[in-house]
Amino acid sequence: MSKRNGSTATQEYEGSVPPPKRVAITSNSEHPVAHISRHIRACTTCRKHKIKCFMDDAGPPCRRCKEKKLSNCAVSKNLQTIIDEKTELSEAMLSDLDQVYTAVKEMRSIMGLPELPPLQTSRMNKRKDSSVPPPQESTALQLEDNYGPSCDNSPKLTPEDDRLPHAPIHSLYTLTRMRALRSPGSGNENPSQAINDFISQGQISLADAERLFCVYRDRLDGFIYSIGCPYKTLEQLRRKSSILCAATLTIAALHDPAADKVYGICNSELRRLTEKSMLQRQGDRDYFRALSIASYWLSDLSWTLSGHAIRRAAECNIHNSYSLAIKDKSEEAMDSARIWSILYICDQHLAILYDRPAIIQDDWLTQDWEGILNCPLATDQDERLMSQVELMGILRNIRRLFGPDKGEEIPRLYLSQIGHYHRQLDQWITKWTDRLPEGHPNIGAFPRKGALFHFHLAQLYLYSHVFRGQSNQIPSHFLDTASMAVTSASAIIDILLTDPDLSTSIVGIPSYLLSMTAFAAMFLAKVSHKYGDNLFRRDQALDQITRLISHFRSLSMGKWHLANLMIRGLETVTSLLTSHGVQDKVQNAISSMMPGNEANQSLEDVYNTNPDMFTGMDGTTIPTWDTTFGLSPIFGFDPSFLDVDGYMQSMAIFPNTEGT
Repeated sequence: MSKRNGSTATQEYEGSVPPPKRVAITSNSEHPVAHISRHIRACTTCRKHKIKCFMDDAGPPCRRCKEKKLSNCAVSKNLQTIIDEKTELSEAMLSDLDQVYTAVKEMRSIMGLPELPPLQTSRMNKRKDSSVPPPQESTALQLEDNYGPSCDNSPKLTPEDDRLPHAPIHSLYTLTRMRALRSPGSGNENPSQAINDFISQGQISLADAERLFCVYRDRLDGFIYSIGCPYKTLEQLRRKSSILCAATLTIAALHDPAADKVYGICNSELRRLTEKSMLQRQGDRDYFRALSIASYWLSDLSWTLSGHAIRRAAECNIHNSYSLAIKDKSEEAMDSARIWSILYICDQHLAILYDRPAIIQDDWLTQDWEGILNCPLATDQDERLMSQVELMGILRNIRRLFGPDKGEEIPRLYLSQIGHYHRQLDQWITKWTDRLPEGHPNIGAFPRKGALFHFHLAQLYLYSHVFRGQSNQIPSHFLDTASMAVTSASAIIDILLTDPDLSTSIVGIPSYLLSMTAFAAMFLAKVSHKYGDNLFRRDQALDQITRLISHFRSLSMGKWHLANLMIRGLETVTSLLTSHGVQDKVQNAISSMMPGNEANQSLEDVYNTNPDMFTGMDGTTIPTWDTTFGLSPIFGFDPSFLDVDGYMQSMAIFPNTEGT
């Protein structure tokens, strides 16, 4: 047997071992500085004797050491092995750190705390992305999984699992365990945790926050039936809910004349927290309380927040709270029923104001309000709340009868339905005048007198439908109803001017009541201008609106309060009601738009040439001012535009996110 030469042995050895991987060690400049090209496969004993080492895939001992029963068979680690092991360990540690960072970031987001700065390792990894080889298949699959919906690994079974599913989505959840399909849990904060909010960050002083909290607690909360803020101190409120704290202080600053600058800060914080919570699944009662009071008072956010709150509340099963409160008689269920009632009331308010469909369409969700009042946990404030629930049910039926405004006359046969709802409203005010409490420790005699105010507003809403599609003379069969609409509108302004409890309550009542007051004023102005003495004299309308302006000016309220924004627009209305107001405004418009042409063209010539030059805010021409009733609530008038300059100035500071 001939011996193999060294070169042959070397070739066989190299052929039996797979070619080593070439790993480049790169610097920050991404230029290769060294290559490690050899993997050590032979044990130390075979390398010492310079003989071929046959090592199994399982590792030492090799065949020779095993045959000779040597115990010191080992493979020394080369530089490549050390680098590989350290790289795997570093990657595992970075992955664990990233998971911990993500978990902490999510918890801080749920608690409303500021976001953490990005990890330094993340920045380094971004710089190395171009030089790192493609991830292994398992890593790629793991990254792809992160884009999919999160699932419950070991979901808790409920008694529903033993029965047939009563909702189709339960079957899909059983099969997929997707968390997005089940009702979310509550996001309660840790009471022992340090408070970290816009107050602790110094955006507003603690003294201002305490003062605004007292304004809301001691004055404003009574207008929302004392369910907006159940906490006695600001510290309790801040620990329980950051978004409720921001909403409470925003509403208080809106009404406080000394908090105009603070209002912008609070409003921005409320918007930030609301936007941040839009896609989060957790929500407790305080979260819905915050959205409810914001929808109740903040006219520029009400439409967006109301719709979002209703859907999220239904997701958390708050829409079934009426039956739960009656059955379980628990304080939690009763509190949820009150919150759902406010959401329902706000939904109906907005449907009336904007002439849009309400989101809550099911009658059974609120029809058992008598059962709520019979619950032992019911209070006097619940009497007030449920009176509004019943009233909104009547107005909802009225809205369903007439439908959206299409510019067409209502049928004459609707007179019988109008009479039916007229009787329902009479029964409503008679019943609740006796049942409602005479006074309230914070809002005086508003409970009963506020019900009378709501009664006049509901009558105006009902009767004003007869003006739909009327361009000239009102048909004789609608004259009585039209006269009742005018009487109701006049009574609305009179009661605000003459009743001391309602006069002072203007700074505190929800935006819906102020919007309907604007509707009543515009209604009287347009009726007197269009129909003259047949329905309402122009001097009467001018007198009432002028007195209303004077009263608004005498009130102490914030700069962005809706009544304050209405003043300038109402003054424009009064100028149009004067004998020469219309003509003067048209002549001024001509002078500003057509300089040098006043002597060559008459007013009639200019108007006939281009009548669109004199269109007003509601799309009607200034000379006739109104040929169709383009006003709110059922005619699409937006009371926010009564003060154009003030409104635009406020929107420049606080952008409106609504698509109204």
